[in-house]
Amino acid sequence: MAIELVRDLLMMNQTIGEGNSQVLVEGDILVPDVKPDISRILSVDGVVNIKDKQAVQDKIIIDGVISFKILYVSEGGEYPVYSMDANAGFRQNIDIPNTLSHMDIDVNADVEHIDFNIMNERKIAVKTVVNLNGKSHMPSRVEIIKDILGVDNPQILKKRVTYSDTIGSNKSETMVRESFELDEGFPDIDEILKCNAIAVSKEIQVTDGKVIVSGVVKINTLYIADDGRNTLMMLKHEIPFTHFVEVLGAMRKMDCKVVIKADEVYTEVKEDIDGNKRSFDIEAMIKIDASVSEIEEKEVMVDAYSPEKNLNIERQKFAFGQTVGKNNTNMVIKETIELRKGEPEIAKVFNVNCKTTIMDAALTEDKCILEGVLEANILYISQDEKQPICSIDQEIPFRHFVEVLGSKENMEVNVDMIVNDIDYHLVNSSHVDLKVNIGASCLVTKRQEMDVVVHITEDEEQIDISKKPSITIYYVQPGDTLWKIAKKYHTTVKELVETNDIQNPDLIMPGEQIIIQKKVSYKH
Repeated sequence: MAIELVRDLLMMNQTIGEGNSQVLVEGDILVPDVKPDISRILSVDGVVNIKDKQAVQDKIIIDGVISFKILYVSEGGEYPVYSMDANAGFRQNIDIPNTLSHMDIDVNADVEHIDFNIMNERKIAVKTVVNLNGKSHMPSRVEIIKDILGVDNPQILKKRVTYSDTIGSNKSETMVRESFELDEGFPDIDEILKCNAIAVSKEIQVTDGKVIVSGVVKINTLYIADDGRNTLMMLKHEIPFTHFVEVLGAMRKMDCKVVIKADEVYTEVKEDIDGNKRSFDIEAMIKIDASVSEIEEKEVMVDAYSPEKNLNIERQKFAFGQTVGKNNTNMVIKETIELRKGEPEIAKVFNVNCKTTIMDAALTEDKCILEGVLEANILYISQDEKQPICSIDQEIPFRHFVEVLGSKENMEVNVDMIVNDIDYHLVNSSHVDLKVNIGASCLVTKRQEMDVVVHITEDEEQIDISKKPSITIYYVQPGDTLWKIAKKYHTTVKELVETNDIQNPDLIMPGEQIIIQKKVSYKH
């Protein structure tokens, strides 16, 4: 009977490579003609948007734009604070060996640091450091051998593998809209200076063919009041949303990773029937990136032989990522911010903005150690009439442990962090207590490689053991297994176990004696 191979298919989305890059974006920002001159800058915020990404040989090419929001003080202006927007484009490569043009790619970008300098009353020089992370991946389909038929007494060595198979991923955008009316006691709106939006997911559900994300967009709106004194006012609102991302092949109970971001916030002030500006519309673009995966378990053949015939084994290296564990946790950073010498004392805190930068994520036994910096910008009204509006910038280093059972030092970790909530309290004229709630998500994986059997052919020539001794005594060498010994001497693991009365076939020690008996079968 001719040899017959029973085949199976291993399918997964295989990561080809990953790389990091930094780009320094430099440029000048000019004050629009309709805005007054700059005297002092209160804050410069920047958000990165990836406009295009392209995979080519051994790298990813990225085109992006940084959108700046600048708050400043003008001594010649009538308002206490002015705002202006600006954009700066960039192009950068991320080197990732073995990347090809037809592969799928993912790119993450964030602003690490912004330096600014007033060149003159109409121009600001800005230097921005942007961190870029890219991955290239592609579907991998490996046809393996599951069983052998038509061979006398085949010996098959299998290993069970557990791996995470990416079912699919997709991106989607949705615009959340809401109209708000000022509560009684709040003055009319003259001009909205700044509107910050943070999207926070509350519930994520995987269903057939889609991922449903529910959450809220937290809105902080800074405006100048039309009250004759141009008072600064701060409003806080939340906009609930539910949106779904189509992911082909997604099913209930599958794992899902979601990255959510709010940007491109638009506001429009509305007048009531009396001509008073008591309401405004907000539109915020929510971008959702969803990836669905499933844990697969399979037994794969890694070796085979026959004690009677020579088998030619063809193997192929199979590389896969195995999910070790993941954990979502909240961390709270508390800090008392103190004014530096010479800064005007605080009368009232208006707004606090915070962003996080991860400097290092290291794995140890069963935990991930996160080290980073929280950048806080505090906008306040001072007690100095000459500088009524001021700001404080401070970097707060942090170190946090996230428990991920099974993690070890040589594994890989992917970390996502988002600022969920900011609380602050004015202690006295020179100290502000800050409490920031940050959501941290850690996914730990380990890369494994295994040589799997993909093809087998049989030699017609029988194995001749007639000239071998009836009994062979073999001394176990370092690295030996019963499988290796049985294959070398054309016997089976079962026969070695029975002959030597071995209690634990998986535990043999170097120097141990193994008796190998020649077994001859007679065919009539």
